Amino acid sequence: MNTLPPDPAPVPTTPPTASERVIAAFERITAAGRPELWSTLRAVEDVLVDAKAVDERVKAGEDLPLAGTVLAVPDLIDVAGQPSGRSVPETSATVVARLTAAGAVVLGKTGPAPVASAWDRTKTGGRGAAVAVALGIVDLALSTAGAVPAALNAVVALKPTRGLLPMTGVRAAEPVSVYTTGLVAGRRALALMTGPDGLSATRTWPADVRLGAGEHPRIAVPAELSLGDAARIAFESTVKRLTATGAVVEPVADPAEVPEGFDALLLPTVPDHPDLAEALADPAGVGHRLAAGTAFANLLDVAAVTVPVLPGDSRPFGVTFLTRAFEDQIGLDLATVCTDEPMTPYPEPGEDVVVFGAHLRGQPLNTELTGLGARFTAPVRTTERYRMVLLDTEPPQPGVLDAAEGATLDGECWRLSPAAFDRFAATLKAPFVLDRVELDDGSRPWAVRCEPTAAGTGLDRYESWRGYVRFTSTAGLRGPG
Repeated sequence: MNTLPPDPAPVPTTPPTASERVIAAFERITAAGRPELWSTLRAVEDVLVDAKAVDERVKAGEDLPLAGTVLAVPDLIDVAGQPSGRSVPETSATVVARLTAAGAVVLGKTGPAPVASAWDRTKTGGRGAAVAVALGIVDLALSTAGAVPAALNAVVALKPTRGLLPMTGVRAAEPVSVYTTGLVAGRRALALMTGPDGLSATRTWPADVRLGAGEHPRIAVPAELSLGDAARIAFESTVKRLTATGAVVEPVADPAEVPEGFDALLLPTVPDHPDLAEALADPAGVGHRLAAGTAFANLLDVAAVTVPVLPGDSRPFGVTFLTRAFEDQIGLDLATVCTDEPMTPYPEPGEDVVVFGAHLRGQPLNTELTGLGARFTAPVRTTERYRMVLLDTEPPQPGVLDAAEGATLDGECWRLSPAAFDRFAATLKAPFVLDRVELDDGSRPWAVRCEPTAAGTGLDRYESWRGYVRFTSTAGLRGPG
């Protein structure tokens, strides 16, 4: 029987170079016909010089996480050689310098005047930075305007805890926000910009920072909202999605901060979408009305994540998650419910711990992790050098031992702050110990294991504790011995 040869393997798509992405950005500028977005647009020849330098660095083997990312910067943040007010700074703001060092290319500077939104030229879009991101002209934009322009153009805005980003070269009292089309890209940019520069005051992560809110986070929402119909529908749909994922959403009266006992405060970012003519005639009044719900986010010591309600939804009625200072990761994780993106970590200090038994999600001791603010990061699998034994403990737990002819075991990786790691280690009682374990990706994190002399019934048929628990739930519990 004759058979056709198999189809050839698909050829991997080569990502565009920085030069190609810059050329595409200028083509989009021409197609959009929105010169009012820019206070200063760099000459294409100058931007291409920077882009070609990035391409050469990549060819030389440098690892540039933002290679070719096209960046817009507002007037109030310095860019070397670009006008800032009445002067031309010789050096860029630290946050800009860190992005360009990672491969980003500055396209131009955006102004503070109200401009039309990306989706409806009759409606206000706030600042040009958010519009440039929404139109696909730039991949990333910095801003000091916060959440409102992001909501008006259906893009993501991340405002980290005040003091995590150095303010050298930033001529504004408001903290720096990042506008992107997705949480992953925004989180990557924040990670690169975070940390002291020795020139301006910054803050460091507390040793006991909470990195997660568990499987059932408590989220406060205002008990009373004055919203237009579209904004109300969008907000209510977000509440339903959060509830469906296990979050506990409760109304509170007149919240002016994250209430005690809650992990986050969820707010509608804007109540309505004013006409551009109204915004131009009364910019202060319209700006005050739009920011009424989230203005205190810039005044209080909180972190904020603003996202569109649904992926691909260009309506200007996003939501904002507010979390306490340094709990940025909790807001980022909650916001993935709206964007359907994977959860990715912010660069706070901490330790990873792998668990195999009663500390797994849904198991009896999982609260010992979640109560410490630990964050579930991923399911993991070990190399083929371990075995599980059933120990005589209450609740029943497995011990993980080395084995010359072992198997791969399924577990979960959790991340804890330094102080939480120490407290968790103190909760472990003999025969459990913290020891390194080798995962199939080559890493060797800490793990909950047991002393080599621990006696227990072998569970060699099982590579996961959940598999054993499912078996015993139908066949009867097998005790040790």
